[in-house]
Amino acid sequence: MDLEHLLANIAQHRVEAPEPSKCRWSADQAAGEGLHYSNRNERLGINFQVEKLAFAGLQVMDPRVVVIAAGCCNEKHRHAHESIFVVLSGEAEIQIGQQTTVLGPGAVAYVPRWVVHQSRNRSATEPLTLLAITDFGLTSAVLGDYDSRTRLKAGGVDAFAQDPQTP
Repeated sequence: MDLEHLLANIAQHRVEAPEPSKCRWSADQAAGEGLHYSNRNERLGINFQVEKLAFAGLQVMDPRVVVIAAGCCNEKHRHAHESIFVVLSGEAEIQIGQQTTVLGPGAVAYVPRWVVHQSRNRSATEPLTLLAITDFGLTSAVLGDYDSRTRLKAGGVDAFAQDPQTP
């Protein structure tokens, strides 16, 4: 697909500005439109859920609330879209490539395209809540449904949560 064709395709999907009440969200509101997806694998310590925030007219950005259970993580994965994580509550240990960093409430992390990453909840008692903002809308418009083909599933050979049965 050439650039002119892509821009023409995007122009066909323009929307009018929604009411102001549909353009805001706060952490004390119920998140989004309900569960988008979740994954749980006790053996690997994976236990999280993702809810999309439904803002009318979004075409490029794809904001999601990610909740990771106490002492757990999401699966190690990568994707074609960029991500920005904002810690809303809890303490996160975020692996981006070969680097790991600890972030508290209000801290922000950036994950480039195709870089393997994972978020772990450092608390043994409280959930970790992240706001994930991506450009999934634009990237999937260009590449199609790539996310299901690139996300490493639980038990993948390079899962961050180590299998206790593996030496």
